[in-house]
Amino acid sequence: MKRIIPLICLTVISMSAQADWKDSLSTGWNSVKNSSSELYTDLTGEGDVVTQELLTLSAARQKSISSWDKMEDRFSDIIEVKGEKNLAPESAFFKKDKAGYQEDIDALLGDVYSILNDDIVQDASNSIAQIDSTILELQEKASQQKSKSVILIGEDKQDAVQKQQDYEDDITAYQQNREKMIEVVQNRLNKFGTELSFEQVEALLVRVNANDILAMTTIFPVISEIASSFAKITATSGEDLNNAKKYYSMYVVLLELQLYIQERYITDLKYKYIPRIDELQNKQNSLIKTTKNEIRKASSKHKKSYSLNLKSQNTTLQAIKLYKVSMQQDLSSMSKAHSLLVEDYTLAVNTLNTVTMSSQVSNLITDSSELFDKIMALQAPELVPFNNLQMQKEFSALTQKIK
Repeated sequence: MKRIIPLICLTVISMSAQADWKDSLSTGWNSVKNSSSELYTDLTGEGDVVTQELLTLSAARQKSISSWDKMEDRFSDIIEVKGEKNLAPESAFFKKDKAGYQEDIDALLGDVYSILNDDIVQDASNSIAQIDSTILELQEKASQQKSKSVILIGEDKQDAVQKQQDYEDDITAYQQNREKMIEVVQNRLNKFGTELSFEQVEALLVRVNANDILAMTTIFPVISEIASSFAKITATSGEDLNNAKKYYSMYVVLLELQLYIQERYITDLKYKYIPRIDELQNKQNSLIKTTKNEIRKASSKHKKSYSLNLKSQNTTLQAIKLYKVSMQQDLSSMSKAHSLLVEDYTLAVNTLNTVTMSSQVSNLITDSSELFDKIMALQAPELVPFNNLQMQKEFSALTQKIK
């Protein structure tokens, strides 16, 4: 069943300009096309023809097939390191302790995360960030030429007007390509089972934590697909407990991967994004206080300018507060999803240690599919499209500062 994510938060990705807009336009699109080509090469093998049956599969199913060999290797490594960790001391001076082995496990989980992360979505998202960066730079240049044209005369004035028009034409070209990239992400997320409107995808892509959210939106359905496969394997293995234990151990690793992704995201929210927003809010409150004091002392000639500054500063403060609410909502939702998953993981580990019959193991994995859907629903960020251009610009600037 497809998920329709509710929406209510706004933010914008930070930026780093590119020199030549024509190169940038083609680079982003080619990157997405190359990712698509590589994906199907992985699925079908070098030189094979993509079958119609394969194309009808969901993106999550395709990814689980194309990634399985690499995934299985990492799973085996993780299970082996976990065994070594169980035998290791809590702390040691001359040899590796449990914490050291956990670092190895986390590194392997990071590898799995990279394997499952969808290249098409990530490349399109990165291209949009680059485009946004260049648009801001071009807007600034166009504004400078507009200011020059007001005070210049003759050919100099005409030259400034022409340069302004050239920059605005470039902006239009970038915006058109940006829309194409957003449609790429929209269509790809739809294939992973998440239906969003164009405006909703745009609101998602401008968040400072967009890449984290996109990764979870595409990786968790793949995890669910792989878990479903494990359930089928154990169900058909009869009472072969060794086989059941092998695949149930891998299922436990899948849960650990989910926890790893969640905990990394929660850490970023707690210790990176929200503190940075608090810092920006304190600075903005201080600036507003200073401006109010200056208004009281200013002559009538300058009061209007100070008042305009104060209005702009209050708009920025409003954006900061909305930004913080958004991050706090994300943190609350993710923490709830994490708590649910911890409960399931604790049961899974207990079941693995008990080594029950394969039929019981299969049923436990199958039952967890409903939990996966619930976790995905909890993790889905609430977004709302921007309906105020000025607020969107404020969020763009804030995102750049936060990053």
